[in-house]
Amino acid sequence: MTSTTMTTLPLARLAQREGSLAAAQVFPLCVLAFGALAFGAVYPWAYWPLAVAAFAAGAFALAVSQTTGIARANRAFNFALVALAAAIGAQLIPLPAAALDAVSPRTTTLLRDLNPAFSAGLMPWHPLSVWPRDTWTALALFTALAVLMVGMARLFSVTGARRFVEALTVLGVLLALIGIVQKPLYSGAIYGVWQLEIGRMPFGPFVNRNHFAGWMVMALPLTLALLSAGIDRGMRGLRKGWRYKVLWFSSPEASQLILVAGAAVVMALSLMATMSRSGITAFVLSLVMTGWFVARTFESRTRRLIAAACLIVLVTLVVVWTGPDAIASRFSSGDWGEFNNRRGAWTDAWSVASTFPLAGTGLNTYWAAALFYQRHELAFFFAQAHNDYLQLAAEGGLLLVAPAVCCLVIFVRDVARGMRERRGSVGWWLRAGAVTSLVAIAFQESVEFSLQMPANAALFAVVCAIALHRTPPSEGPLQGHVERSRLKLVDAWPARPGNVEC
Repeated sequence: MTSTTMTTLPLARLAQREGSLAAAQVFPLCVLAFGALAFGAVYPWAYWPLAVAAFAAGAFALAVSQTTGIARANRAFNFALVALAAAIGAQLIPLPAAALDAVSPRTTTLLRDLNPAFSAGLMPWHPLSVWPRDTWTALALFTALAVLMVGMARLFSVTGARRFVEALTVLGVLLALIGIVQKPLYSGAIYGVWQLEIGRMPFGPFVNRNHFAGWMVMALPLTLALLSAGIDRGMRGLRKGWRYKVLWFSSPEASQLILVAGAAVVMALSLMATMSRSGITAFVLSLVMTGWFVARTFESRTRRLIAAACLIVLVTLVVVWTGPDAIASRFSSGDWGEFNNRRGAWTDAWSVASTFPLAGTGLNTYWAAALFYQRHELAFFFAQAHNDYLQLAAEGGLLLVAPAVCCLVIFVRDVARGMRERRGSVGWWLRAGAVTSLVAIAFQESVEFSLQMPANAALFAVVCAIALHRTPPSEGPLQGHVERSRLKLVDAWPARPGNVEC
């Protein structure tokens, strides 16, 4: 056996491992693309394959990242996710009618109105969920997306998230172009073939423009973070003087940043074209947060000015293209006293939450309670509360709210720890972008239910993974690990002629 053979074997294994890591990033990207292009995965034929694929992608990412020995696990957060899944599962445990009445008296009352078999005494046992089938669906989706989140967080801690975010930006541009092109051509069918019910307000491949806006609200800050990281990194070490700064714009790195900036403009244009008030407001909030991160992080005045100029140009282009009058008219037409009929829905949701304080009606069953508890805006049926926080309280009660709050607290703690590491690195900027995305979508969820769309929920899980991941020693896939392995191999192999062959 020659020394060349012994050197080739470890490097071949490392190359194979890098290929597995690349595949582990491509797989979830395909999941996100399928969910978004399949009408937001709102139909059963789309969200069940999405759940299976998301679970498989997360499990594959976990398996691949564990082989490197580099990834770190967020154990406390993972345990909190398991506790939340167990709480959802507790809503599905069949209980005797007497025990059910003791735990949640109003549940038995609602079941008598909702289920004739229960009312007739033909079902002596029933879970806390008033419609178990829908809660089982919610549990399956939550489990799949939790595995995806955990797996991607560990994977990004090995590979870095830059390549993934670049690919996600390409997907965002594709969705944006579909929406921009389809808007003037729309005649009642998405892609010209999928007919929708009368009264729907679709945009792009999504059946609701607010949900498309929610997807973009999460993706856009990551693209802006990629742009900010490129400006910060690309302009380090430049000589003083505007001549060198102007010359920098002719470099390949600057050309890539121009492409990223163009992608951000296209995505922002599509978001503005939806005329979703919640989406536009959340987008403005994300721009403010991005500007705050830039002001706090960039040490050079020149870099701050260039980043600020990019944001200003972005806002100017999208406002001029959309039309200031159209934007002003859209916001002035809103009934702000009643939040466009949402105030009544919120009041009804709070009534349901107060009526079922301990265990709720069952995750994903608000529609069933609304059949009997809606008292406001009776011209419409609100199957959702248009506020996911109130809806969680109504569907889960204290049983789900308590572990959900624990998850949130641990998540914020872990992300805050990560934000203190390697400030200004590409990984840090992408975490900052993910934090901006999460704050923006959290704001939109106070008046919408975008995250109830499986495609948006899948993207939310990946954004959480980016926020949780730790910056690896090298942003490239296992580059640092490969170099260290090479050095160890060279140091371990004696350089004597007699040891060339064995």
